[in-house]
Amino acid sequence: MFTEAMRRLMVGVFLSAAAAMACAAVPKGEIIGAWRGVSICVKSPEFPDCNDESVELDFYDAAGGAVHLAAYKFFNGEKALMGEMDFTYEEKLGSWTSEVENPRYHLLWTFTVGGDALTGTLVDLPSKHKVRDVVVRRETPATK
Repeated sequence: MFTEAMRRLMVGVFLSAAAAMACAAVPKGEIIGAWRGVSICVKSPEFPDCNDESVELDFYDAAGGAVHLAAYKFFNGEKALMGEMDFTYEEKLGSWTSEVENPRYHLLWTFTVGGDALTGTLVDLPSKHKVRDVVVRRETPATK
C-alpha cells in the first residue's frame, strides 16, 4: 500500500516526466536561425496596398516552448525591422503559429520547416483570405 509520501513522489515524478516530454516535443532547433527569401502578396480586398518584399526572418529561442521572430524587409538596399513576435509550435499542424490582433486587423502567421526551407502564410482571420506566401531558405544559425 502506498503511503502519502510515496504517492506524492510518484505524482511529482510523473509530472516532471510529462513536462520534459512536452518540452522535448517542441522542435525549436528546426526553426532557430536566419532565413532569407521573399514574402509575396496574394491580392485581397482587405489589403489592397500589399507589396512583395525581400525578407530576412531571424528566429531565436524564447521562454517555454516559444521562439521569437525579428522580421526584416529590404528597401532601397537597407534592412528595416518590420516587427517582432513570438511563435508557438502546433503539433497537430506540424507548424509554428502566431496570432496578431490590434484595432486594424486580426491575422494568423503560420510557418512550416522542411530542412533548410521555410514556407509560410499570413491569413486574415475575419475573412479567412490568404494575404501572403513566404518562401525563405536557411542562411545561418541564430547567434542571439
